[in-house]
Amino acid sequence: MALITLLSFVFIAIGLSTITTGLTSVPVFADKEKNQIRTSGSGNPTISPNPSSGPVATLVTVIGNGFDPFSTVVISFEGDTRDTVTSTSNGGFNATFNVPSTSSIGDHTVEASQGSNSASKTFKVTDMGNPKATQGSSSSKTFTVTSSGVPTITLNSTSGPVGAPVNITGIGFDPSSTVVLTFNDTDLTTVTTSNNGEFFANFTVPLSSSVGFAQVVATQGSNSVSNTFIVTSSLSATSQPNVTATAPSSPNLSEKMILPDIFA
Repeated sequence: MALITLLSFVFIAIGLSTITTGLTSVPVFADKEKNQIRTSGSGNPTISPNPSSGPVATLVTVIGNGFDPFSTVVISFEGDTRDTVTSTSNGGFNATFNVPSTSSIGDHTVEASQGSNSASKTFKVTDMGNPKATQGSSSSKTFTVTSSGVPTITLNSTSGPVGAPVNITGIGFDPSSTVVLTFNDTDLTTVTTSNNGEFFANFTVPLSSSVGFAQVVATQGSNSVSNTFIVTSSLSATSQPNVTATAPSSPNLSEKMILPDIFA
């Protein structure tokens, strides 16, 4: 009788995940679907692009929520990866990207993917800028595009001391061509654009820079564009060897040197 009562108690106790006896724990699989635990995400993933429309080269900020915490999220624009970020402890993230210069006017999909979690929104391209083109025959009305659009560069930081690292992004340049980067006429580096006229590079603020405004310039043939960077501090003069210090004193020849008496 005691055994029957115990078994009845086991089947009545639905909702308990396990029943622990003095010897072992017996799993109970009652109402599995009802008690299913969601492990694929912390909520329904959502993203909010800001702004949600604009011309090519627009800098877009994407705010996401409801993703798995501390996991990689890939941001794409029409399937083209634009940024990769790591979600925070609460499954949120903040990412930025520039609208590709090759984008056509109209609606495009911005998507954030993280394994099986994904969310998407629409971005509307309103203007393609001013692409350089040469018109073909008047009958065919065709154009040969020689540049993706108006060259644009973006700095991830617009101020800092000498030696500070800076990331630079360029779009709208001629595809597969060399771009020369300078900082107040000081050569930084050269990069090659991708097949859609974009490039990514990084540099450090030259140690020779003076405090004040400086121009970061990207030049590619006749294409040239600049952005302003503010140098907030330079190397202290006291940190450098004092090469102008007073030279060591020389012996006083009139007092210290005794000439031999050659007429003795």
